[in-house]
Amino acid sequence: MFNFITGYAAPSDLEKMAVSPLTLRKRMIQHIQGETEHARHGKPGAVWMKMNALVDPDIIDALYEASQAGVQIELVVRGICCLRPGIPGLSENIRVKSIIGRFLEHGRIYCFGMGQGLPSAKAAVYISSADMMPRNLDRRVEVLCPLQNPTVHQQVLEQIMVANLKDNEQSWQLLPDGSSTRMKTAKGEEPFNVHNYFMTNPSLSGRGKSLKESSPRRLTRRNERHPS
Repeated sequence: MFNFITGYAAPSDLEKMAVSPLTLRKRMIQHIQGETEHARHGKPGAVWMKMNALVDPDIIDALYEASQAGVQIELVVRGICCLRPGIPGLSENIRVKSIIGRFLEHGRIYCFGMGQGLPSAKAAVYISSADMMPRNLDRRVEVLCPLQNPTVHQQVLEQIMVANLKDNEQSWQLLPDGSSTRMKTAKGEEPFNVHNYFMTNPSLSGRGKSLKESSPRRLTRRNERHPS
């Protein structure tokens, strides 16, 4: 990768990582299409993404197609999002939220259920430097790195991503018309603040046996999709 950045030598032996502008876009499209095929064949199809911006038309079209096939898609997009969620016949299986709080959300995480739904130990989970924008996918050198250590895989998927999706105190939901509304706790729903959670669990690495004690409860899908 460093040779590519400094000497323009295209990497030819990458087996696990994907890199833009060479293979990252293709890897993302392949994963989204894979979930689409799982859904079409009656298996659970699921995509979770956390990023700063979703602008790229090819990625958006692939997500629309996945939604129409029944893939359940949860997106955490801090900034601009050109996808319109919740439109019948187009994107009714896509939910988009942003989190505005004490800390600047900047990490990019991309998760694919691999026919098992999410969260799952068999999911493909990536960390990345790339947002889903043409400049990141086509005009910059960016990396997409799979998480293969089981403990780290579980922590990123079942702590970090679940906590972001579960937040109901500082989240805004993107509506079909492009406007946003602040999410509120439903009657009987427990308030959850993702930034407070991270401050009270300052180290999510190397905790192994402590995972179950510190993990937020799994998503309550009804409340995530239809906040009051």
